[in-house]
Amino acid sequence: MTATLRPLDVVRATVAVVAVRGYQPIRCADEAQVPTSWEVANYLSGAELSCPEDRERIDAAVAGAADTAAAVYAWCVAGASNGTRYRTKLARLVKSGRVQPRDMNVMASAVAAWHSEKRRMEIEAEQAVDARRSRHRGRIGERLVITAEVVAVIPLAHRHYGTVTRRPALVKFREKKSGHIFIWQATTERVPESGTTVEVAGTVKSHTRYRGVAQTKLTYCLWSVTDLGLS
Repeated sequence: MTATLRPLDVVRATVAVVAVRGYQPIRCADEAQVPTSWEVANYLSGAELSCPEDRERIDAAVAGAADTAAAVYAWCVAGASNGTRYRTKLARLVKSGRVQPRDMNVMASAVAAWHSEKRRMEIEAEQAVDARRSRHRGRIGERLVITAEVVAVIPLAHRHYGTVTRRPALVKFREKKSGHIFIWQATTERVPESGTTVEVAGTVKSHTRYRGVAQTKLTYCLWSVTDLGLS
């Protein structure tokens, strides 16, 4: 690897490597998973990658990484006023105009950190909308039929029923027209996929509130996929 590299070049290469191979921090590395910062260093220096056949795929990903790399770079610069030690270090590193070998790990980590913060902000914005729109529906014990989008499917801890082990899931629905939020703690492994539109028949078990969002908890749910998600 050359003595120094431009921060933007490192960020762009990291975006491409992460797109092809996912992000692998040093602390979680093992023989099967090479840290992302090492792969980026090898890619930029022309050294052999852990999977040599990935170089062409990374080359192609680099060509489409400009917009994301620019957004990550700007996020790094903005960290000068963020106040955290990590963001301040990134800002100083980017503003210095060079990345030395000892800085590769922290520079490469910026891409994963940016993605995490972007996702967190999207979730917070989504929750704010849900808090404004969602209201409790139905009376306890009432049977409801709704058409809803599956917002999330969250696996829960395994449960043991004699010799049978099942892994329940918490399914979150958003009613298509109203935006009301419904949740179902499914004890069956047959649950709808996140992002699908389904018709759900369920019995109102309780009314809860989570992070300011009114939620109607359903039980004894039956569901079927509709074709509304294709329109």
